[in-house]
Amino acid sequence: MKKNNLFLLLFLFLLLSFNILASSQLEQGIEEYNKNNYTLAIDYLTDVLLEEGNNFTAQYYLGLSYIKLGEYELAQNALEIARDLSPQHYKVHLNLGRAYYNLRDYQKALEALERAEEIENGDAQIYNIMGLVHMDLKNHEKAIENFKKAIDLNPGNYYVLNNLGYLYILNNQYAEARGVLEKAVNLNPPVAYIYNNLAISYENLGDYEKASQYYLKALEVDPGYEKAKINLQRIKNK
Repeated sequence: MKKNNLFLLLFLFLLLSFNILASSQLEQGIEEYNKNNYTLAIDYLTDVLLEEGNNFTAQYYLGLSYIKLGEYELAQNALEIARDLSPQHYKVHLNLGRAYYNLRDYQKALEALERAEEIENGDAQIYNIMGLVHMDLKNHEKAIENFKKAIDLNPGNYYVLNNLGYLYILNNQYAEARGVLEKAVNLNPPVAYIYNNLAISYENLGDYEKASQYYLKALEVDPGYEKAKINLQRIKNK
């Protein structure tokens, strides 16, 4: 009887030790993810899953880490498991939609994003990615509609403002593009292509002085940005 009790205590001690180790590795994995150390985060999170089996949080952050590294198939696999573990977690559907979008699986992307919207319709990211999907599918009216929804929810997101402005450029709606992109650059984004897109709008509206100003601003942000160099030279030759 004493021997059986000893084995039971030993088993409980080992089980507790494994749980503490897994919890520590999970926390470390999330911390490394938040510090942008995605490869290291994957190492910790993979260890958690090897030791503990199905752990939603580990699976979710594993998927996010793969997205950050551009490993979208691996992200898809991780997030599909996370989705099955917690079907009501809207951010799983949102990021799964992001992975599908980058894999050009647009139908699955829309299905995942629509599911995210059903659960939580107040996240601008849902509509931004929906807009990108529809833009790739040449459904420009739906793309514009979704970008505008995203901007209504988050007016300070210069990436979404740029997406809408760029879509207006594709449609030769340069005045509309200028208006949206001016809002984006007023947020002082550290992103060269946003200034470049505003310059394109001004150039096509015939305001070469303003166009030159913003091509130069793009090069100030990123001196190696070749598109802005080429565009600026074109302006100088006019």
